Amino acid sequence: MSIQNVGFNIKTGFRVVGIGIKRDLTNIRRYKAKLIGWLLSMAIGMFTGYLFSVLFELNPVTAGETGINTATQVFIFFIGGVAIGTFSDSALWAPLMRINQDIHYGTLEAVFVTPSNRVAYLLSPTISDSFVNLIFFIPAYIIIMAVNGTLTNLYVIGTTMLVVFVTILSMMAFGLFFAMIALLIRKSQPIALFLSMLMQFLCGAYVPVQAYASMKPVLGSILKYFAYCFPYTYCYDLFRFFIFGSQYHTLLPVWVEFLVLGVTSIAFVIIAGFLLKLVERKAKNVGLSIL
Repeated sequence: MSIQNVGFNIKTGFRVVGIGIKRDLTNIRRYKAKLIGWLLSMAIGMFTGYLFSVLFELNPVTAGETGINTATQVFIFFIGGVAIGTFSDSALWAPLMRINQDIHYGTLEAVFVTPSNRVAYLLSPTISDSFVNLIFFIPAYIIIMAVNGTLTNLYVIGTTMLVVFVTILSMMAFGLFFAMIALLIRKSQPIALFLSMLMQFLCGAYVPVQAYASMKPVLGSILKYFAYCFPYTYCYDLFRFFIFGSQYHTLLPVWVEFLVLGVTSIAFVIIAGFLLKLVERKAKNVGLSIL
């Protein structure tokens, strides 16, 4: 059997995405324990945010760097990170689990020997997981807006939902990138776990990136600039900016963060396409055993 090189055809691509989403949503309905686990994770994250807001206060330097200085704002900051973080988990785990599942059932080879679009195949689990996570994101979002007193503010609602939409798009881009890593490197779950922790903590899900430099001048600056490389840093930062308003100090000017977010997302898609070509070339030369 030969490996098919398939370009991205819009019609067939959407068909593959639709079939993949239907498959994932059917499996989710069958295994309701997974839904319960997601719900419990969100609930635990929100409760942890409440504990943080009650037990801890940001030091004066951090408060000055971020513009956040009350327990309520700390609570909103933390819950915002939990809510946006649900989509980063989809980016990492959904494509990886799809590939590992198809390797286990011996169906991954069929994707590479039939004229189906591999990009659409890898997008579908990320989209379906994002759809489910959006269901759990909404209650947390409503709590954030209610506590912040902006539940009826259409400007805040519109801008924050724009950031959520952009986050989902950037998450898809990173999901494609990591799916290629999972194809090239077998048993890549430890890498996924490392990247998940990296994006949760380094990119500002729970700790303000602005405060890194005040922690240790040299190490903090290194961590801060390293966080600049990941699109999720700007997703968290922009979401909080539109929640808190101008009192929140973003890492970069808002328009620059949107620009960098777009550029980094496109870069991950380009790298993923390059890695896909490597997988196809290696499969042609070595055989489908690499899958």
